[in-house]
Amino acid sequence: MLGTAGHVDHGKTALVKLLTGCDTDRLAEEKRRGLTIEIGFAPCRLADQRICGIVDVPGHYDFIRNMAAGAHGIDVAILVIAADDGVMPQTREHLDILTLLGVRRGLVALTKADLVDAEGLALAVDDVRAFITGTFLEGAEICPVSNTTGSGYEAFFDALNRQVDLCGPHDSSGLFRLWIDKTFSVRGFGTVVSGVPAGGSVKVGDKLTLLPDGIACRVRGLQVYGQDSQQAGAGECVALNLADIDAARLVRGAVLTASDAFEPVTMFEADLQLLGHVPAAIGDYPEVHLHVGSAQMSARVAILDGDVLTPGRHSLVQVRLAEPLGVAAGDRFIIRSTVSQLADGRISTIGGGRVLATSNVRLRRNRPWNIAALNRRLATIDSPLEWAATHLLEIGAAVTVSQLGASCGRPADVTAALVSTLVEQGRAKVAGTKVVHQDVVSDACKSIVCALEAFHAANPHRAGAGRGQLLDAACEPNAAGQAGCRAAAELAIDQLLSEGRILHRGEVFSLPGKQASLDAAQQQACSDLENLLKTAGLAPPTVSELAQEGRMTPATLASMLDLLADRGVIVKLDQKIVMHADALQRAKEVALDLFRKSGSFETVDFRDALGVSRKFAVPLLDYFDTIRFTTRTGSRRRPGQEARKLLNM
Repeated sequence: MLGTAGHVDHGKTALVKLLTGCDTDRLAEEKRRGLTIEIGFAPCRLADQRICGIVDVPGHYDFIRNMAAGAHGIDVAILVIAADDGVMPQTREHLDILTLLGVRRGLVALTKADLVDAEGLALAVDDVRAFITGTFLEGAEICPVSNTTGSGYEAFFDALNRQVDLCGPHDSSGLFRLWIDKTFSVRGFGTVVSGVPAGGSVKVGDKLTLLPDGIACRVRGLQVYGQDSQQAGAGECVALNLADIDAARLVRGAVLTASDAFEPVTMFEADLQLLGHVPAAIGDYPEVHLHVGSAQMSARVAILDGDVLTPGRHSLVQVRLAEPLGVAAGDRFIIRSTVSQLADGRISTIGGGRVLATSNVRLRRNRPWNIAALNRRLATIDSPLEWAATHLLEIGAAVTVSQLGASCGRPADVTAALVSTLVEQGRAKVAGTKVVHQDVVSDACKSIVCALEAFHAANPHRAGAGRGQLLDAACEPNAAGQAGCRAAAELAIDQLLSEGRILHRGEVFSLPGKQASLDAAQQQACSDLENLLKTAGLAPPTVSELAQEGRMTPATLASMLDLLADRGVIVKLDQKIVMHADALQRAKEVALDLFRKSGSFETVDFRDALGVSRKFAVPLLDYFDTIRFTTRTGSRRRPGQEARKLLNM
């Protein structure tokens, strides 16, 4: 996308007409006053016959808000400066805006060259060269041209083509987003909106969502550079004929998106730069005029990494909006002062930056973790691979590819390719259908090892901790995204086992060199308890009955039961009943026989087949349900996952 910039009456619209043959001043008011008020788009045919768009922006101070709306999609800037006037106030402000919006290529059209003599033209060139020194236009070609006579046009056109050739293609692999620049009605077609997609692509028939309203609509037809097309992509001038939506909802500053990954927000975090020539620093929470995409509104700026932002410096901030907005990470914005902030009472551009994250939660100042997270985003936002890795790390759990794509603003297929690269590089691991960052797994490993060290210190008589204890240590029990967190913890357990950093026997895990430490009396008590439960078979004494026998203290009994359970000798059916593993195996065989005979059974069938009372049959079946040996449907038990394997079902 090409775009003009410069002071009022310096010849921007005339230059666009010379380039395209189109008069972008279409409003009656523009014709009457002889100046551009609204942004205008036109197709420009390049030397190699490619078509690119050009946006003509107003140069008058009163319409700077419209200029900012039109400049958000510019790739190559044409800074228009009249040779007889030279650099003027809006020349400076327009260049500031282009810089803040991330424009990095361009050239200078020194218009009205026919109105000055050779000496005056040379002086004008020198002045312009001095003006653009230190900006992204430093070293750019300065092309004298006359919009009236056409003198210098060919040299200017050649220079423009060279700049366009240096631009790479737009990335259309992202999710589709379009800031609405214009809305109008076409007789026989209905409502049409136009703009330049900030990302992704759109085709006829696509369903879109309007933000911030959240209203769905459908693309009935579309044009690219004024020509009918079936598809349009990022960076192109697009007009969309929309169906199933009230035209009154389609206003400048609204966003059309093809994904539910984007939501309207009332705040966003950003890297903000204050322009170097601003007369004073800004303190915390000033009110500003915000311009992002084609939207504009009042906002307040909360500084996150300090107390003030001084001219020429950057700061991490949270911008708090006056109303919901469909902004997204990567969007660039500018802020302008309010009347009360400057001595001359004129609103002017004071800074701008880039959106790093969106939220609806206020962040507090000087929080190291917030600052570190935003700095990671700032460092990776221009690399799709690193951006995906950053989001995966921030999520802190295992997620699906589509969930990761929604988080980092990429379609699932594109995200899948990025994930494959991260896995190949050893920076991510796959957990079934999910993926998790390796650093998250490494952190879980540390938590598990620390938990086992603490467990062994507190329980020297125990063989080790259960899997559930390790999972809880690596993942808060009530954490959001619990399933993804536990999936990451499972990967951590597997990694620790493969590295030999932890050992396991059944479902009991320990650190190398850590074994249950029992004296002779404890060993004898443990052996006696095992023999008692083995002899009792399917009708063992309850825990309270064992305690009442008085053979050992309740604390010692609990320790011995834990140790036998750790060794896999006994199984705790619930808090009251423990059973020897041999008896449990007999109960499983009885259940399998019942399944083979009738496919399912009731509690009474199981009780009678075992020859025990409900006191033992019910806890056994509940335990079988827990370990997925059986599954309960109403009053009947059917084979669970484990039983189905044994039955070859």
